[in-house]
Amino acid sequence: MKRIALALLAALLPVLAVAAQDNPQPQNPPEEKPQEQPKDTPKEEPKDPPKAETVDEFLKRIEDAHKEHKDFQGKFEQVKYVALFGDEIKSSGRFAFKKPDHVRWEYTQPHKSVLVVTGDSGKKWSEATGRVEAFNLGDDRGLDAVVKQLFTWFKGEFTKLKDDYDVTILEAKPGKLKLTPKKDVVKKFIAAIEVAFAEKGDQITSVKIIEPMQEGDEEAGYTLYTFKDAELDKGVADSEFELAR
Repeated sequence: MKRIALALLAALLPVLAVAAQDNPQPQNPPEEKPQEQPKDTPKEEPKDPPKAETVDEFLKRIEDAHKEHKDFQGKFEQVKYVALFGDEIKSSGRFAFKKPDHVRWEYTQPHKSVLVVTGDSGKKWSEATGRVEAFNLGDDRGLDAVVKQLFTWFKGEFTKLKDDYDVTILEAKPGKLKLTPKKDVVKKFIAAIEVAFAEKGDQITSVKIIEPMQEGDEEAGYTLYTFKDAELDKGVADSEFELAR
């Protein structure tokens, strides 16, 4: 059918051409359209690039994203890099935090141990000793510095970081900060801390604590915590912060 239609069309084309020659249509001269006067197009002003977020704005944004949350729990993986031996020690466990000052830090692999803190005091247990020991944070400067960092991160009091640290932004989105301690007592244990956030800013995805370089070290040791399966406001029980072993 398609071939027949094409054949008919081919046959009709010469006939139509002759008919057009026998009955010429009057040709009207094309109308001249008045030329439009060029309009002055306004020049587009160059747009200023968006301003980069300042440290204060960054900290305030992250703090606002955290302030409504009451508790925080999940799992963590820890990698401790020992610069002297160039070796990594891996461990994992779970954590829980409840405002204002309750922390549980529990290792489940490769060895079991638990640290619970409420305010300025706490208890710890390990399968190596098999006993519960009470302690005060003020008696251990290193532990005190680390636990206070946990409080700061989990409570979301990030604007206070500038009191004790020089803060720089390593990544604007999703967000990563570098904290360099100002106090000499902290510098003995911590050279810098890098904190990375989730896209919404309401959760911490990792914390890297970089140690001071020691004599003979070619690179700095560090401890990297990566947080997984984090849950917000799930009603962490007070019993999480008790040790009755």
